[in-house]
Amino acid sequence: MDRAFDQFVLDHVAELADEDLLEATLAHRDRLLFTPQPTEEIGKLYAELTPSEYRQSLGQFRTPPEIAVTMKSWANRDVDHLLDPGMGAGVLSSTFHPRWSLNTDPTHVDGIERSPLARLMGATALTLGGQLNTPRTHDFLTLDPDELQHDIGGIVCNPPYTSGDALPKEYKEQINADIEQSTGIDVSARSPLYTYFMYHSRSFLSSGDRAAFLTPDSSLTTAYGDSLKQFLLDEFSITALVQFDPKGESVFEDAQVTALVSFLEASSGGNEGVTRFIRVDESIDSSTLRNAVQNGEQGETEWGFINHVPQADLVPGQNWAALFDPCDVDTSELTELGEFVTIHRGKSTGDVTFFCLTQDEVDESGISEKHLSQLIRQPKLVQGYDFRGEDWEKLQAAGEEVWLLDPDKLPGVQKSREDFEKQVLFNADSLPRNSNGEVPNVVSYLQDSVYRTNPLGANVIENRPYWYRPRRQASPRFLVQDAGRDGFTFILNETTARNINNFRGFYDVSLDETELKALLAYLNSNIGQQVIQAQTQPQQGGYEKLSINALNELPVIDPTSLKEPIVATLADLFDELCETARENGDCESVLERLNSLLQQVI
Repeated sequence: MDRAFDQFVLDHVAELADEDLLEATLAHRDRLLFTPQPTEEIGKLYAELTPSEYRQSLGQFRTPPEIAVTMKSWANRDVDHLLDPGMGAGVLSSTFHPRWSLNTDPTHVDGIERSPLARLMGATALTLGGQLNTPRTHDFLTLDPDELQHDIGGIVCNPPYTSGDALPKEYKEQINADIEQSTGIDVSARSPLYTYFMYHSRSFLSSGDRAAFLTPDSSLTTAYGDSLKQFLLDEFSITALVQFDPKGESVFEDAQVTALVSFLEASSGGNEGVTRFIRVDESIDSSTLRNAVQNGEQGETEWGFINHVPQADLVPGQNWAALFDPCDVDTSELTELGEFVTIHRGKSTGDVTFFCLTQDEVDESGISEKHLSQLIRQPKLVQGYDFRGEDWEKLQAAGEEVWLLDPDKLPGVQKSREDFEKQVLFNADSLPRNSNGEVPNVVSYLQDSVYRTNPLGANVIENRPYWYRPRRQASPRFLVQDAGRDGFTFILNETTARNINNFRGFYDVSLDETELKALLAYLNSNIGQQVIQAQTQPQQGGYEKLSINALNELPVIDPTSLKEPIVATLADLFDELCETARENGDCESVLERLNSLLQQVI
């Protein structure tokens, strides 16, 4: 009568299997019967059998056992029933005694899984581990606490990470409306699925009950996370938030996210306690992590950093990710960068190999320069702090993609990509012709794209006035890359070259040339970079993301309010920085003088 062994589709598959194949498969059963970690074995089997792209589309990523132990020990304080929504292979709720057959943990686990296969995996693993469990195939977000018919004492959860845009429209609208009604707050329609699990979980807990969630840290920095942060402040004592630093060991082998574990205790609000923001840079065992969560002292550790912040001081609109590595620069008297500039992300081409061209490709296709714009293709191609005409010419000679296909409206060419393909395939005579009866070179280049093996990016291309022209932006006055590993370089653009979506561009600069260079000196200084670091969003693989909102709100010096000699000196130092970068690249001495001056200014 154990529901873990209800009939399943795999039973029918086994009935059809060849006898020799079935015998070989059954021989592996002993690996599960005698393994000390059945959840790990089953989780690995599932990961091997299920292609990564499918697990990523479903937001399914296996919890490392070291983290699972810490999460369960936090949530399981002598509770009778532990809830595991999104149970998967049961890693979070499995017994954690190294010899599970000797385990005496009395906790009963209620495992919730929408996927019948995942429910079977979890129930089998927990049963093999001697863990009492009741598995359910159910969408957790539509589960009412009364349906469990007993009180839940704690929650451990590694919810699916599916983005809001990837959810079916009707389903997303329904769960969003349900959560807004149950919580009484406005929830962003862009919220990913994991945030709804966190909202809904609160209805299963009484005051004093604990919960631990393993999620991406994106909600700490994005706009949709503001409502979730407000909810956590209102409904929980936030004991600790643990960020597993992307520059250290990756928590997930195949998920490009920075892992965050939230250790929460249900409360009625008004919490006066301290929240520990814990950054884990290196491998750490579960006992050390547990001690850091509950008793960790402020400051550097052998494996990371702990920052104490009174929960009453936390603000929902604040970038909480910055609190894992707090900035010691006083920014209270600084001005937001958005006061001086307009910031835009670069436009997407739809296909860089088609729209971004080398000089050889231009010569081969015969496209006239009147149909092209100069281009700064990638951040790595800019070596210093400014970009000049001579730099563009060097890239041109080196065979880099320095041209952007940018024609005005081409009469006789269909504006829609779909219509153009029909025109080429079924009505080629309607294409425009030169006086000699030949199709113009630029149209011929467009025509060739119809026969490409890899189609162009349809969504981007169809949503602009002419499919064959990327949306236009003027040449930016200065630029910065959208993501980086080793800081962010703000580049003065001395050309008419434009950028695409791997840069942020700055326009409508309300500063004169000297003031602008003074601002760029600050942005590229060590002090400026430290302030910027507090505004970035960590990505897996060691990358940091710098959003438009973060740039607009970035604290900077106000050159218009500084004394003229200081502004001139800062501008001179920026010029020296540019020249030194060109000559030998050793800018340390210039940066030291720049920082010394900025410390006096700030």
